Amino acid sequence: MLNFFNSNPTVTNCTFSGNSAEDGGGMFNFDNSSPMVTNCNFSGNSAAGSGGGMFNFENSSPTVANCAFVANAAFLLGGGMNNVDYSSPTVINCAFVENSALVGGGGMTNSDNSSPLVTNCTFSGNQAASRGGGMYNRDYSDPTLENCTFSGNSAYIGGGMHNFGECSPVVTNCTFSGNWAGNWGGGMFNYYLSNPALLNCLFTANSANEGGGIYNGKSSPALSNCTMSNNLATTGGAMFSFGTNSVPSNATLRNCVVYFNSADGIFDDPDSTTTISYSDVEGGWPGTGNIDADPMFVAPGNGDYRLSAGSPCIDAANNWGVPVDVNDYDEDGVTNELFPVDLDGNPRFNADENDFDPGCGVPVVVDMGAYEYQFDPVEDVIFADLNGDGSVGVVDLLGLLGGWGPCAKGCCLADLDLDGAVGYLDLSLLLANWD
Repeated sequence: MLNFFNSNPTVTNCTFSGNSAEDGGGMFNFDNSSPMVTNCNFSGNSAAGSGGGMFNFENSSPTVANCAFVANAAFLLGGGMNNVDYSSPTVINCAFVENSALVGGGGMTNSDNSSPLVTNCTFSGNQAASRGGGMYNRDYSDPTLENCTFSGNSAYIGGGMHNFGECSPVVTNCTFSGNWAGNWGGGMFNYYLSNPALLNCLFTANSANEGGGIYNGKSSPALSNCTMSNNLATTGGAMFSFGTNSVPSNATLRNCVVYFNSADGIFDDPDSTTTISYSDVEGGWPGTGNIDADPMFVAPGNGDYRLSAGSPCIDAANNWGVPVDVNDYDEDGVTNELFPVDLDGNPRFNADENDFDPGCGVPVVVDMGAYEYQFDPVEDVIFADLNGDGSVGVVDLLGLLGGWGPCAKGCCLADLDLDGAVGYLDLSLLLANWD
């Protein structure tokens, strides 16, 4: 099916199977063509070039919902779907299963400023001979992914996801498990100023030669409340970072659990620095609030990385390490609250009145890792609310001014940007959230 020059058909309950073309074996959308495609199956289609199942090109951004892309193939890019040149589809409740591409993006490729919204999707068993078994993002493409699963995908580089050339996706509540890379980045590969933001993500049982969970080359991802466990690599089981003097890799981990990976959990080369705070890291790591203790997962052998009662990770993180819910993920109209749910979708902030909180926060303290142990949930935790009364005002301002300067050892609530001191940036952040 070819949609060309502002063609926007509605396609419902259709099957595209066994078709072939130079590009877009099942469907080709070109030049501002953005159809509505729902409840459709794309299976066994092939492209001699790119986009085995679907090719979106030149500002073509279809809505694709409740569709399956199965066993499609492309000689070059995007076995399941290929998005090129400012094409940013909305993809909801879709499955990308056992698609393949020779160059990159077995499941999906996004390139040249293409930044789709991908929600509640599964990428499973896709493969690329070279880059990005599940997804390949390149050249200024910054997709947003929410509630997605990458499992059993494979590639030579970046088994689950490959980000290259200033690509910085936002990845929330996603799982990367059992992905494989022949060389670098079993779960995720980030190269050349590709700095993804990851929140409430789980990396488990991924494998590669270097960077079983994540490989960073001249890139600086930011991880918040992520769990990395049972990933495998010769070096950097959880994470491997490589940089140069001019373009270093400076990963940041906050409120994370990095445990039971092999060999060595996190590896930095001489031009790389991983900054970690309020996290549980096997073998220890310098940084405020870090611990080295068995996280007491419920049943890691069965893939359950939730925290058991009595885990040292409970109430041991820093609330300000949780990003603000600026996009209103829970659709409650509050956009200055901290992100309100964990990987399960359960309330992120809970309180046990009989438990000592070793972390930092008010009115309750967040847990380390992707999952929150469920006690008595608190509805909203507001960013910059230093006294925990549910709003930002004069009392919070006085508290910040009273803590001005370098933070003393321990919890420093007024340090909103977590740089170890209270200063003008913290003041501006507080004023920006004034109620």
